[in-house]
Amino acid sequence: MSSSVPLFRPIHLAEFVPLVGSALIADCDPQPVALHLVEATPLANHAKLDRLPFILIFRSAPEAMLTSGTYVLRGEGFGPDRIDIGQIPRPLSGEPGHYYQAVFN
Repeated sequence: MSSSVPLFRPIHLAEFVPLVGSALIADCDPQPVALHLVEATPLANHAKLDRLPFILIFRSAPEAMLTSGTYVLRGEGFGPDRIDIGQIPRPLSGEPGHYYQAVFN
């Protein structure tokens, strides 16, 4: 795990679109876990926010299940940044593993 925890900051969909299909590493104990970014999708902006709301879907390997919570994620061209993720059911067409979402609104 990293010794310094980054502060929360405004994160934008454009940061993740080029990362779809790649893995981000979650700082976890006892060892880091790879979270594959499966999807980065805009959400309806009903509140007319300056930053477009969006959702991220991640998948971990079947043997690596994370609890819902805040993790420091980093990867090629991203992070380290704190992101709140929550467990979700595996999509019917999804690869084996555990699935998580992060909603930015």
